Amino acid sequence: MHLIDVTNNYSNLVHSQLNTTDANFVKVYSLGNTSVIYTESKDAIGIVLENHDRRVREDEIEFVIKRLIKNYDSSYTLTVDKSRHVIEIHVDK
Repeated sequence: MHLIDVTNNYSNLVHSQLNTTDANFVKVYSLGNTSVIYTESKDAIGIVLENHDRRVREDEIEFVIKRLIKNYDSSYTLTVDKSRHVIEIHVDK
């Protein structure tokens, strides 16, 4: 699995996140058919995994956690929608 930085393809999303939330850093990645949106503010890190074609797999969630929040030993909160097409990971700093 590889996270590919596709932030430049989502300039409207990045602009919107920076202007309407307290986020000071936004990155968008592709993980195959799964999109990964990473936002960081002074208080928290938020990561959303989204796949419109199928359920987000457990190995994708674990991979993203290991790659994007490896520097934080704190626990995280995982929120899963009913269809499992959208997963949110929240980490307090």
